Amino acid sequence: MNNYVSSIDTDIGIGSILSNFETAWVMNTVRESLDIRFRPYEGPMPNFVDILNRQFEVLLMDSPDYRDQVLQTRDQTFQEIIEVICGYYNLEFSGNYEEIQPVELYGIARTLYDIFISRFTIYMIDFYVNYVMSNIDPIYAYLNADENVRKPREKDIPVKSYIDPKFLLIHANLNQVILNTAAYDISLENLLSFFVDKNTADRLCSYLDDKGDIYKNYYAIYLKDERYMAELLTSIKLKLQSKTQESFGMK
Repeated sequence: MNNYVSSIDTDIGIGSILSNFETAWVMNTVRESLDIRFRPYEGPMPNFVDILNRQFEVLLMDSPDYRDQVLQTRDQTFQEIIEVICGYYNLEFSGNYEEIQPVELYGIARTLYDIFISRFTIYMIDFYVNYVMSNIDPIYAYLNADENVRKPREKDIPVKSYIDPKFLLIHANLNQVILNTAAYDISLENLLSFFVDKNTADRLCSYLDDKGDIYKNYYAIYLKDERYMAELLTSIKLKLQSKTQESFGMK
């Protein structure tokens, strides 16, 4: 993005800068980021919405006479980002943009970008870890009843173990546990309840409609694709191991 001069006082100047936020550029940037959102061994990508918002804030300070034009472009840009993300994930944004306050519009765009692009992999790994920890008893029950699963032997269990014995069985069969979830029916509402706080999840659910099956088509597919499965399973194992040890005070 161009560096802004300290004062912008011509229609040509403001028009030139606002043209940098044209639809094609925004959509291409978001789509390119969507294509590289799976990053199991890398940190999160910058939140593009935050970057744009900071640029709009600078522009508002530098060109107060064009405040209405800047705000209109900002809101339009955030709407376009929301639509690109929803289109990619086969979601429908059912909210009326004209009734959404600018600060909330920014919040929605930022949160969707964070969940579905910037920290997509982090949210996905945390989802599987938290899903297992939230369903310890039923997972343990079906594993314990299966004669074919790997059962930890007494000699493999530390003499002084601070971990819940149920986790020992789950850890020993974690690949099977996680791969089984690929066939589960998990709704958008359920996903969001793991991703964000309840108020945020409820608000997003009031705006978003899943037109397909977001879990199976955009999350579970990584468990079925050999290009990604091993990396994802490894990341989930490491995170679950860390979290269970932390929960039970293991050093």
